[in-house]
Amino acid sequence: MKPVSMRSRVRGISLIEMLISVVIGLVVVGAVLVSIIGSNKAGRFQSAYAQMNEDAQIGLSILSRDLQMAGYAQPTALTSSGGASPTLSLTSTTLGTSTFVFGCDSGFANPRAATLVCGTATTPAFEVAYEADKDNTVLTGGGLPSDCLGNGIPGAAPHVARNRYFLASGNSGRPELYCASDIAGSTQPLIENIEGMKIWYGVSVPASPTQVVRYVTATDIAGLGAVAAAAEWAQVISVRMCLLVRSAEPVLNAGGEDTLTYLDCDSVSQTSNDRYLRRAYFTTASLRNRMPF
Repeated sequence: MKPVSMRSRVRGISLIEMLISVVIGLVVVGAVLVSIIGSNKAGRFQSAYAQMNEDAQIGLSILSRDLQMAGYAQPTALTSSGGASPTLSLTSTTLGTSTFVFGCDSGFANPRAATLVCGTATTPAFEVAYEADKDNTVLTGGGLPSDCLGNGIPGAAPHVARNRYFLASGNSGRPELYCASDIAGSTQPLIENIEGMKIWYGVSVPASPTQVVRYVTATDIAGLGAVAAAAEWAQVISVRMCLLVRSAEPVLNAGGEDTLTYLDCDSVSQTSNDRYLRRAYFTTASLRNRMPF
């Protein structure tokens, strides 16, 4: 019998098939890596924006609350104005001052001084004055009303809180929003990563005491002269604020991958060369106690 030879049906993988498989595998792996990197980057951006939004909200809330208290004094009398409802009678002599908000575009030379003098800083500072009591401040262990740092305000009533807000670099080197007062003690930071601040003061006129007729800077007011400036400060009934907040860590990538520009408090385009995210946040606070009844 003649032997029959069987041709094998099993063969190896060709070089072309192997190359095609490798290419497909690389494409799949590359797509997965791009997705992971993109998700990681999006997560870092979301975390940075959440941190910035929270810092801005806390900072603006602190400033707005104090500004709304500017000029507050406890009622000294209830007087009838001819209507059915009585009106509260408040007097500026209760606080010992007619200027309940005062600021400098160049900061304060000494934010703890009894009499404030403008300094040479590149960011503004401002003071808010109001009568502190058990209802609008946290009482100390000795039962005294407190300032923005929690220090008890000494002396007999009325206790006047004079809170000063400004920017400075903290021990970590990060820019921070600070508070100080005329009470002996150190200044203290409130919020980190507040890199810039801009303040505009809404001024009324005697003919329209409840309407803001213009917004001006502290430099504009100081340029009026001492007498006119004091009268202008007494007419401030609202304050518009901007805080320039940056991310806690650098998250931007250079080389055209990310946009490095941002708008500052003056709506001027700036470049983030250090790769930190930055965003300007605005709000307006009315000085409720400066509104006439």
